[in-house]
Amino acid sequence: MTTATNAESNAKSNANSSLFSEAQVAALVEQHYQLHGKFKSLPGYCDQNLILTTDIGEQYIVKIANSSESKLELDMQNSAMAHLTAKGIKVPHAVANAEQQLLTPVANENDHEHQQTLLLRVLSYLPGVFYADASNASHGPELWGSLGKFIGEVDQGLADFQHPGSYRYLEWDLAQGLGICQTKKHCLNAEQRDLVDHFLNLYQAQTLPMLAQLPQGIIHNDANDYNVLIDDKTLPKTVTGLIDFGDMVHSQVINELAIASAYALMGQQDPLATLKTLVAAYHQQRALSETELEVLFSLVALRLCTTVCNSTLAHQLQPENDYLLVSVQPAWALLKQLRQLNPFAVYCQLKQVCHYPVDSGKSKAEITSYRQQHLGKTLSLSYQQPLKIVRGQGAYLYDEQGNGYLDMVNNVCHVGHCHPKVVAAGQAQLAKLNTNTRYLHDNLVNYADKLLATMPDELSVCMLVNSGSEANELAFRLARNYSKSKELLVVDGAYHGNTNACIEASPYKFDGPGGEGAQPYVHKVTLPDPYRGEFLGDTLETANAYADSIDTVISELAAQGKKPGAYICESLQGVAGQIIMPQGYLNAVYSKVRAAGGVCIADEVQVGFGRVGTHMWAFETQHVTPDIVTLGKPIGNGHPMAAVITTQAIADAFVTGMEYFNTFGGNPVSCAIGTAVLDVIKEEKLQQHALTTGNYFQQQLKQLQQQFDLIGEVRGLGLFIGVELVEDRDTKQPATDKTSWLIEYFKQNNILLSTEGPCYNILKIKPPLAFSQHDADKFIAVLKAGLTELL
Repeated sequence: MTTATNAESNAKSNANSSLFSEAQVAALVEQHYQLHGKFKSLPGYCDQNLILTTDIGEQYIVKIANSSESKLELDMQNSAMAHLTAKGIKVPHAVANAEQQLLTPVANENDHEHQQTLLLRVLSYLPGVFYADASNASHGPELWGSLGKFIGEVDQGLADFQHPGSYRYLEWDLAQGLGICQTKKHCLNAEQRDLVDHFLNLYQAQTLPMLAQLPQGIIHNDANDYNVLIDDKTLPKTVTGLIDFGDMVHSQVINELAIASAYALMGQQDPLATLKTLVAAYHQQRALSETELEVLFSLVALRLCTTVCNSTLAHQLQPENDYLLVSVQPAWALLKQLRQLNPFAVYCQLKQVCHYPVDSGKSKAEITSYRQQHLGKTLSLSYQQPLKIVRGQGAYLYDEQGNGYLDMVNNVCHVGHCHPKVVAAGQAQLAKLNTNTRYLHDNLVNYADKLLATMPDELSVCMLVNSGSEANELAFRLARNYSKSKELLVVDGAYHGNTNACIEASPYKFDGPGGEGAQPYVHKVTLPDPYRGEFLGDTLETANAYADSIDTVISELAAQGKKPGAYICESLQGVAGQIIMPQGYLNAVYSKVRAAGGVCIADEVQVGFGRVGTHMWAFETQHVTPDIVTLGKPIGNGHPMAAVITTQAIADAFVTGMEYFNTFGGNPVSCAIGTAVLDVIKEEKLQQHALTTGNYFQQQLKQLQQQFDLIGEVRGLGLFIGVELVEDRDTKQPATDKTSWLIEYFKQNNILLSTEGPCYNILKIKPPLAFSQHDADKFIAVLKAGLTELL
């Protein structure tokens, strides 16, 4: 951790010009302070600094301020040091000159052109060695606790200090950190920028909205490892002082601890352990609020981001100085370590060390009881012992205690739970306007245009709604107006939503518990299941064989003088069992339906937006173009929105004189969020990621299949995967009970999984696309252990 500060010194200002010789300084000090002795120059990024050792062995620091430092700012520093000294806190203090003044104007006779008058100060000398001079390996809990205690004392000591000089703009004020990084990150390479952007996005989404809740005051603002003094270089245990008050500013008080922590964490194998020790000790001196604890992680990262951006830019200005890049490596290394941590989990642990209750909300029993009494008894819960989930990030969900769970089933938060760019987009637009589509707004047309650009050219009309159920119901209306027929063909086992029309289109519902069977206008066709269905295997022959069931329905309708109005099919079968249809199936079916006068609807509510990896839309894997496409779930990454995409001809047929209006569909906030989702998919190459990670994952699953007979089949595309468990591979008897046991076993190992299929014997795998190969390895290890226990 010892080198990042040197890089910052270069980044903060040009090197000191040493305007006065040592002899000139000696003459000035003797004239104004009656002190004389030996002078030695010290490093300084702004001021000219020297150490004076008098003839009787006393030591002082002599500082000549650069011309940009105002008298007001220097007076603030002197006043603050005096204020803390009076409270017994080990900091320097200014020595009065012969006129009993703390600032001494001196003429810069070396600068004949500008005739500057600079301000000279003499400060008391604090013994000790720099924190930076002790090796990282020598740091331990005793030193970290001492640092936290000391910084807490400084902040508590400054709590009643006021000075007008503190209200100033300062680049190193963390309150300015986001803007500073945004303007300087262009100098980073792609990998570095991605790392910095990760934390900047986190700050924007989670920390920035909370700044107004944070206590403010005057802070030292630069407790770096060259400003903190310790007792011993070899076995440091105690912080003995703090120097250099040049960056003092009025800001959020928690920034003080964030800055000190940023340096203390560098070079430590377990930065969270270091942070917890610091925070616990600080809290004993100055009580931290829960809000301060929540933002601390982000602020530590922001300080590091500011450091690396400033240092990299400084290197561009001084390309011959490679030390600027080398010296900042500890900051880069710490940022990489912090990226592996979850901010909420860190927050929970910090609350624990400060003796705050980790969960201040209702108990799980209270919530469960209220749900049963007041939220309807049909509202289901997962697991025998339900989880209380309070946060999410990436592919993980977190319970009220901060425990992380790998989420294997949430295809709604498509680009990752609480993706900062999506969150920020929603926050920004919600702060400006949210209204309906009866007013003109750029967001609506910009989003529609971006979404339509991902579709085949024929699909050129976009209608925005609020859920997949709404989208499918609107699709049925569009099809009926165009085809002039209400007759609907649906695939057995399918699910299309929770409205009346969607329930009537869903065999999964109307043939299930509480269902009333198919309505007269609804006609089931055979589920094209290559593993368990009537025709086995993924071949063109099986595809055509399954498609032939369409002919039967069409013939029956024709005999009644009717024709199909629409055929709806999920592009990949979800609740029916994570089914991958035989190649050529949709092409054959679409041809038959269209020939009979019907419209073909592709339900992409669960499987769209790049999940299959090879294509943006799952229908493309069957090499077809639907007449209508319905989108939902992943479209808003958890925000309720959906869309219907169709042809101009079908859209025109819907113009009957009755207005179609949707209060919330297409509102500016939803469109901003939808745009952000599309941007993230493209920027982070999530479609390719789904392909690469999905292929790797399926390979690992198929290797397990060779070891465990319980795995009957592994199937999937991209990160849409099903693992069917059977008692016997020949009879394919569903292993329902063992599958249920595995789901609970996964939960015990902090992995959230669910089942699918009519016999609930299929492991349903469709995680957020933030899911990584490392996550896949974690899943495989737990699955292998669980299958071994079932032997």
